[in-house]
Amino acid sequence: MKNIFTQGPSLLLQLLFSLLLASLMMVLDYRYDYLSSARKGVSTVFAPIYFLANLPNEIASWADNNIVSRNDLIDQNRRLKDELLILKAQNQRLIGLESENARLRSLLGSSRTLRGKRVIAEVLNIDSSLFANELILNKGSMDDVFVGQPVVDAEGIMGQIVEVSTSTSRMILINDQKHAIPVRIDRNGVRAIAQGNGRLLYLRHLPNTIDVKEGDILLSSGLGQRFPDGYPVAKVISVVRQTAQPYAEIQAEPTANINRANHVLLLWPYHDPKVKDPTNPEVSQSELEGETGPDAE
Repeated sequence: MKNIFTQGPSLLLQLLFSLLLASLMMVLDYRYDYLSSARKGVSTVFAPIYFLANLPNEIASWADNNIVSRNDLIDQNRRLKDELLILKAQNQRLIGLESENARLRSLLGSSRTLRGKRVIAEVLNIDSSLFANELILNKGSMDDVFVGQPVVDAEGIMGQIVEVSTSTSRMILINDQKHAIPVRIDRNGVRAIAQGNGRLLYLRHLPNTIDVKEGDILLSSGLGQRFPDGYPVAKVISVVRQTAQPYAEIQAEPTANINRANHVLLLWPYHDPKVKDPTNPEVSQSELEGETGPDAE
């Protein structure tokens, strides 16, 4: 016979205790970042699950790429040859532009250029909700991925890395409500801050008299040295000016394929060894000359 006096706490008390404990852990993590190492460990443990969850997509992609007709292969091969010829011609121009850009930046006393390490990463999972727009990538600390690293695709800037584990990383998209990026209007050079609203971007605190119109392209300005200068960010799709409001309501659509990208490009900054880095005072000019002198191997 079961004794009714040996029953534990009621379900309501258990629920209240669980909610109180969860709230306390959330506050401690937000204020003191106590659970950062735990999250990294969980990300590492669940990395195989991300790969397994992405396996059907890989199989479907393999089938789409390999199960095609002979005529389709001939047409695709001819089209790829034409595109390759065009890209080779464009690449010759880009080589000259990079060399010219490096010379101009040297004249300005800057050691940072756009010629840096680039690595392609695969999107493993999408964490999209009302409060977050994030992606899980298959590159982590083993691949030298770092927090704050810029992420782009073929069309423009997608976002930046916010968390890194051993074999995976988490990136935040530029249309996330918590993300903002300094930009400039390509047409006239006007600078602004573009912040996400969950779906699009809006330009903050621009007066009604500002010279901006629909169709303007927004480029990264390079301020803050987080994102490289001159990358496409968004295209202005709406400009609303109200006389009762001091600021214009400007919305822009990201140029990157943030909702359809399967692969992204991770960027590393480029440091010219011939130019002293002002952020590293331990490296003296004599050391630089010794590394680049005639006796250097």
